[in-house]
Amino acid sequence: MGTGALEAKQTGGHDAHLPGPIGLWSLLLSSIFPMLGLFALGPALPRVAAAFSADPNAEVLAQLIGGASGISFALSSPIIGGMIGRWGYKPVYVVSLLAFAAFGTVPALLHSLPLILLTRVLLGVCVAGAFTAGLAGIGTLDATQRPRMYGRNAMLSSVGAMAIFPAVGALSTIGWRLPFLIHLIALAVVPMAMTLPSKPVATAQAHAHAHAPTGHGLGVAPVLLVLAAFMGLAMYVGPMFAPFYLKTIGVTDPRLAALPLSGMSLAALIVTGNFGRLYARFGARTLFAATLVLTGLGLLAAGLAPSLPAFAAAMFVVSGGLAMFAPNVSAHIAATSTNFARGIGLAMSAMFAVQVAFPFLARAISQAVGPASVFHIFGGCALVAGIGTVALARRTIRPAARTA
Repeated sequence: MGTGALEAKQTGGHDAHLPGPIGLWSLLLSSIFPMLGLFALGPALPRVAAAFSADPNAEVLAQLIGGASGISFALSSPIIGGMIGRWGYKPVYVVSLLAFAAFGTVPALLHSLPLILLTRVLLGVCVAGAFTAGLAGIGTLDATQRPRMYGRNAMLSSVGAMAIFPAVGALSTIGWRLPFLIHLIALAVVPMAMTLPSKPVATAQAHAHAHAPTGHGLGVAPVLLVLAAFMGLAMYVGPMFAPFYLKTIGVTDPRLAALPLSGMSLAALIVTGNFGRLYARFGARTLFAATLVLTGLGLLAAGLAPSLPAFAAAMFVVSGGLAMFAPNVSAHIAATSTNFARGIGLAMSAMFAVQVAFPFLARAISQAVGPASVFHIFGGCALVAGIGTVALARRTIRPAARTA
């Protein structure tokens, strides 16, 4: 990944206020914690529900175990941002990593779905701390390097997911408690994070060349917050609903149910690995449109898939679209707002706050018109929004061309 060369280029080998190679790796690894804390348990959720089958609400509670951390992530992100502004990103990052390992693992010792749900709520705060601190640390890098580093940050999440999702599926065949042990991974990042600078370079200095602020003091345009909220729901369709949907087409083995998720991780790896080049060539607006169109087409195809291979192929396309969104929104806000930390924090909050509603939305849609309709409705909305974005872009470009 060349982080050492990048660090040398950015600091000239002398600036102690920027992350060194090991510290930069720890910041790039911050993206795995939303995957671990919010998505990775997806293949194990049916087994968790089955372990508490005497509870009539076990299936909904099991899905909430996967989704409740999203709301606490969203609600705590602005507070975490203030803590980072006051104490710096390093202490927030280190403490969040330690708490992530503790709260993420303790459900393996519990015997109550409501108690497990409570630990997942607390885990969401830890995810917010680790992820927001990591993004803030990347934000202190040179402006020419930020889009590439945001892309690589997202890419490492995909690399991790390719191993984690199959591991969770395999562990869940042994017992529903074992998948919770994956949260101990955070302990391996703590020593790396300890090498980060205690007094990082000022954010204002890092963004001295940013454009005028957007969003009327929010640091982000309101329409982008709406888009982030929708994408937050769309992101949950695969990890949290796909295993339940696959049961309707005869796929009940957690190891097989994890295969589409691994394929999604591969697609995300390809896209995020090339994000820097895509951003430089096409720009943020085109990538937002591509995100919506690919997500829409893929979800529509997934809802029509008659077999596991067809479903996996459709979700591969979905993931290719979704993978562009997080680095694109971060890079776009960093390039267009002088208050980028608040803007990114609000965008992440919008993305994850709505996710607690997904189990209820998915259940209502599934019971009313069938499980496949969950994919059709979200896919249709994404496709319409993507076509609208393309049309708006063309209307904006044409007057500009006439003026020129």
